[in-house]
Amino acid sequence: MVEFNKMISYKLFQAGYCTHNAKAALKGAPSSEMKFPATAALLKHPDKGYILFDTGYTRAFYEETKKLPFSLYAKITPVYVKENESIVEQLQQENIREEEIQYIFLSHFHADHMCGLKDFPNSTFICSKEAYDSVKNKQGIRAVMAAYIPNLLPHDFEERAIFIEDMQIAGMEHPPFEVISEVFEKPLYDLWGDRSCFAINLSGHAKGQYGLIFQDEKQQTIFLVADAVWRSAAYRENRPPSKLAFLIMDDPKEYKKNFEKIVRLHSMAKEIKIIPTHCEEIL
Repeated sequence: MVEFNKMISYKLFQAGYCTHNAKAALKGAPSSEMKFPATAALLKHPDKGYILFDTGYTRAFYEETKKLPFSLYAKITPVYVKENESIVEQLQQENIREEEIQYIFLSHFHADHMCGLKDFPNSTFICSKEAYDSVKNKQGIRAVMAAYIPNLLPHDFEERAIFIEDMQIAGMEHPPFEVISEVFEKPLYDLWGDRSCFAINLSGHAKGQYGLIFQDEKQQTIFLVADAVWRSAAYRENRPPSKLAFLIMDDPKEYKKNFEKIVRLHSMAKEIKIIPTHCEEIL
């Protein structure tokens, strides 16, 4: 198992949700409406302070999807966000100010993961360069097809971003990494070089999507997998999405590979807590 030098506390927040057909999202599910909560995770690093993993929805989604072509996005993906449900407002209720969020780890550039970025004008963004390059020039219908809304991105995003691919790669030759390296056959990026947080490529659902691995104060290994799986039942019972869901994915073959690896990882190391972004069960 991955060896961690520092323990990180975390808390999950639901920042709105969208709905889709359960049959498309989970093999064998009945044809009915399924909620997909937009989960943001607040991490507290002993040295780096507060870190957000994604931001969920805010009511900015409604503003940015009033007109074509982005109104198509809202019709295809019905979104529900209550007043005071944005992550910045929920953090304020926890007595955490937006300027205290030192970093925002952006798993990928779909709207349900980045709606709140503009609410944190002082944060440093951590993301994949591959992911950013794949969307930064997209506008109009090309952006809609990528589930990306350009106006949700802060104007100074690039100046405040650091890219995962530029970070130190954790040495996979050491025994603590054997399970992870055996399953994923991919490098783990050590975010701060202190062996506390590790990023791993989970592309397929979106280009350059990354997950995050760390250990909490109870010494439990936490794996935030973003949209690499949508439901906990999916990896526990090996129930991938239906073929219909693959139509909206960037790379269905890569998605299937990573899905199968998460299923395998769970079967080999059930002590790892795998957290999908859109699973009601986790919340």
